[in-house]
Amino acid sequence: MLFDFFKKSKHTNDPTVKKPRAVAFVDYDNWYISCEKNFHQKPDIKGWRDELSRRFDILDILFFADFTNASMRQEISRIREITNSIIETQNSSSHYKKDFTDFIMLDHIYQRAFTSNDIDTYIIFSGDGHFSSVASFLITKCRKEVGVYGVRDSVSAQLANTASWIEYLPREDERDRKLSYMLLRNLKYLSDNMEKKNARPTFWATVDAAAKYNGESRQELAEALRRLIDKGYIYQTEEAVSYGKKRKIKVLNVRWEQVKKDGLLKEIA
Repeated sequence: MLFDFFKKSKHTNDPTVKKPRAVAFVDYDNWYISCEKNFHQKPDIKGWRDELSRRFDILDILFFADFTNASMRQEISRIREITNSIIETQNSSSHYKKDFTDFIMLDHIYQRAFTSNDIDTYIIFSGDGHFSSVASFLITKCRKEVGVYGVRDSVSAQLANTASWIEYLPREDERDRKLSYMLLRNLKYLSDNMEKKNARPTFWATVDAAAKYNGESRQELAEALRRLIDKGYIYQTEEAVSYGKKRKIKVLNVRWEQVKKDGLLKEIA
């Protein structure tokens, strides 16, 4: 399978080369729930659409989801910023609600395959293995390219192995930048309120505070903080403190000018 997208995909970012025509089918139940569960963030719909537009001539983007949930209904306005092709997959049955979304989305993909000859690439945004069969059909029978987008750590191996290429979101650099923002925001708050709080930020106290406030992984935040130290944005100094008895602790210090220059305190949506 073609996992190295940039080296092996047919399309290119060269503006002089005609872009492949593509249609994208988005299992938004999967994208939204996986992002919330794994990374405590909402999908970057516009950023993803902009990425597609740079690579493809987008004929249509279709979103499929059960929008009966209040939090999902709020997503409709965000989706409408990039497309009006929104397919409600609500199922009145109390069983197989998620599979119903898959069923409707599969039906639309097959219909498009049988009725449209102007599509070069089919893009499927989902991690469900149910889509491996249609991906195989499009590649082997229709001679089309099938790209898969999926949330990191939430993609079926069967689907990943069937696709022509696969991209995982959020990207590692985007994830690291978001974690760095959380840590630096906590350190900025302490810096601005140092006298009032009478606190000195240490490594694990900062990690624990950011993890608790943001509901994030303690281990991932610790790794992100180590990277900030390795890159020179943060350094540690020893300070003497008196908490019952005198001792020395390692305190975090931030090079705020460098942080500001590199835009690390700009939040990622």
